[in-house]
Amino acid sequence: MALSFPRTGGLFTDDFFSPFFGPLGFPDVTREFSRALAPSEGGQQQLALATRGMPVDVVEKEDAFEVKADIPGVKKEDIKVTVDKDVLRINVETSQEQKEEKEEEGRKWHRYERSSQFIGRALRMPEGANMDAIRARYDNGVLTLDVPKKETKKEEAKRITVA
Repeated sequence: MALSFPRTGGLFTDDFFSPFFGPLGFPDVTREFSRALAPSEGGQQQLALATRGMPVDVVEKEDAFEVKADIPGVKKEDIKVTVDKDVLRINVETSQEQKEEKEEEGRKWHRYERSSQFIGRALRMPEGANMDAIRARYDNGVLTLDVPKKETKKEEAKRITVA
């Protein structure tokens, strides 16, 4: 059974649902995704990061796994990478404080604004990953983690005599 919303009068007018529904009465998901994934302008990089999430690529190479996370507009000090057993966590927490005071026409204006953002990803790494030897670097908004593979010992075939 499909849900339908009446679109006549009162609370259910076109104006009320216009931010959520397109002209045909269906959710306009394409518009919302396009808006969320639009490139950020100027100082809006952190807002775009919070809207889009943290894109992560994991590539398996011959001797290591390479994890790349796109986190533009943050300082290296705001990035926290932790390991818990086979789970690799990448967390970014930023905070800003703006103070503005001005006086005009005999009135004194005080404005204090604080904002903080948190975004994180958790990745379960394969069994062969050596989580004790991870190397990290942050350059041009991209965090790169090199996770070496554990050395596997090749077992020799054992001959069993049949009695």
